[in-house]
Amino acid sequence: MSKVSYFLIALIITALLFMGAVRGYQFYEKKAAQLEAERAANQQTFSFQNVPLQLAPEGPEPVSRPVLFSDRKQDIFLEEAPLNNQQEVQQAQDTIESILADFREDPNLQAFNKDLKDATDGNAVDLRGLSHGNLSEILQQNPEISAVVTKHMQNPDFAKTIEQIFSNPQFVESIQALQRQQLSEDAKKSAK
Repeated sequence: MSKVSYFLIALIITALLFMGAVRGYQFYEKKAAQLEAERAANQQTFSFQNVPLQLAPEGPEPVSRPVLFSDRKQDIFLEEAPLNNQQEVQQAQDTIESILADFREDPNLQAFNKDLKDATDGNAVDLRGLSHGNLSEILQQNPEISAVVTKHMQNPDFAKTIEQIFSNPQFVESIQALQRQQLSEDAKKSAK
C-alpha cells in the first residue's frame, strides 16, 4: 500500500474517532439533562422507605385576622396563701429532717448522735433534737451536751459536716422559724 492510502486510512479513523467522541458527548449531555429534568420534576416528591410519596401541592396559608394593639397589659402573679403557725412549724421540721437525712450515713455524725443520746438519756437523740426551739431548755437540763459538742468539734471531718449543714440557708431559716415559734409559746405561757 502506498503512503497516500495509509494517510487516508488514518484520516478516516481519526474522523470516526472524532465523530464517536462527539456522539458520546451528546449522549452524556442528553442523559444529564434528562436526570436534571427528572430531579426538578420530583422535587416535590417525598419518599418513605424508598417508596415515593407525592405531597399535596402547597396552597396559600390561611392568615389570621389582625389583632388590635392593646397598650394595657396587666401582669398577674399567683401566690400561695401565707402559712399559718402550725404549717410553718411543720414545714421547718420537714426541711430540717430532709437536710439531716442527706447526712444520715456520715460516720462522724452517727458517732455524735450516739454520744448525744447517751449524754442526754434519750432527750436529744440526734442533731435534729438540738435543732428545735427548746434548745436552751435541753442545755439547762443536760449540761453534758456542751462537752459532747466540744469533743466532736475537734474532729475536722465532723466540723466540716456541721459547717455544711449550718451554712445551708434553708436549714438556718427553718431553725429560726422553730425558735420564733418556741419564743411565742414561751411568751404565751408567761402571760398566763
